[in-house]
Amino acid sequence: MNELNYQTIKNNIINARATDEHNLRKQLAYLYRVFDYYGWCDLIVTHLSVRIPGEDALLILPFGLAFDEITPENLIKVDFDGNIIDSKFGFQINKNGTTVHRAVYRNFPQVNCILHTHSTYGVAVSNLEEELLLLDQIAMMFHGKIGYHDFETLFINDNEQGHLLHDMQGKYSMILKNHGLISAGASITEAFWFHYYLETSCKLHVLTRSTGGKIKYPSEETVINTAAKYELWRNHNDHLEVSDSELLFDAAKRKIGYIFG
Repeated sequence: MNELNYQTIKNNIINARATDEHNLRKQLAYLYRVFDYYGWCDLIVTHLSVRIPGEDALLILPFGLAFDEITPENLIKVDFDGNIIDSKFGFQINKNGTTVHRAVYRNFPQVNCILHTHSTYGVAVSNLEEELLLLDQIAMMFHGKIGYHDFETLFINDNEQGHLLHDMQGKYSMILKNHGLISAGASITEAFWFHYYLETSCKLHVLTRSTGGKIKYPSEETVINTAAKYELWRNHNDHLEVSDSELLFDAAKRKIGYIFG
């Protein structure tokens, strides 16, 4: 790799902002590869998706492919009723697995990207009665932004959709009890920002509890003030033309290389 400079990174980020289907396919494919890199995949049974603007449709992985096999070309275009619009290589989807994605996009027009994982630390925290520990500066960003939903059935039906949507109202991330994690955002970069730090916070939650030591809880004022700082930085930066969430996702893409251009 050539020596990095800020201008190259900035140009890559600006080019990645395009919301046409061609670019969304590329960015979502990167997202799948990044999740595989960090070990957040469950081979074939979790899903990352992005809304296609101006259409009642989304892009999602083909059922049966692992995250590190996803390319822009093999992503499947699906309507909000679960019907395949475009599958270039004959793959099908896990229709049950797309239920949550389709319901959220249909009911929350501000959401354009949804990430769902069954990661080890995420599931571990979901199995606990307590809520996510907001102890360190990263976890504090979830103050007022994380919801909780009790497990009801293996495949979410119409009745549970209503309960899930109610619990998700106004939240960016969810801990699905006895199940896993969900993050959502207005863009791929925003959803990745929340999910990257949610996975980190769940890991720290488990490791902190595993020490058996007495926990040092920060003051509520500290938590609130820290969360407010992250709220400012997520989609804006006071001295750069790109946001912290865009810088974070671009750094993650560099971990696997700019393999899709």
